Amino acid sequence: MEIEVKADLIYVKDVVEVNIKALEYEESKFEVFNAESGKSYSFNEMIEILRKNNLEIKVKYVENPIKKYVYKTLADVKKAEEILKFKAKYEVEEIIPKIVEYYKIKLDSIKI
Repeated sequence: MEIEVKADLIYVKDVVEVNIKALEYEESKFEVFNAESGKSYSFNEMIEILRKNNLEIKVKYVENPIKKYVYKTLADVKKAEEILKFKAKYEVEEIIPKIVEYYKIKLDSIKI
């Protein structure tokens, strides 16, 4: 049985912003806010995004050994949008090229 894994992803700069907004929210009664993008990406979608950024990705699918694994996550971000006026600004498709470039520079700078 093939199960699609999907995860709601968020960029660290968005996490910082929503945390600052939550700290500044003066009417808080120790409320909880979901800090996510509100959009899920499958494993295969992430592979395609990486490939579009000129990365050669070889995939080997294996059975997940974790019995109680959460295969799909998608946060309800309405509360953060309504109360904190927060909406994630960065899309995965926009961030991946920046991350790829960062690590290419890091790897190139390592002297072997």
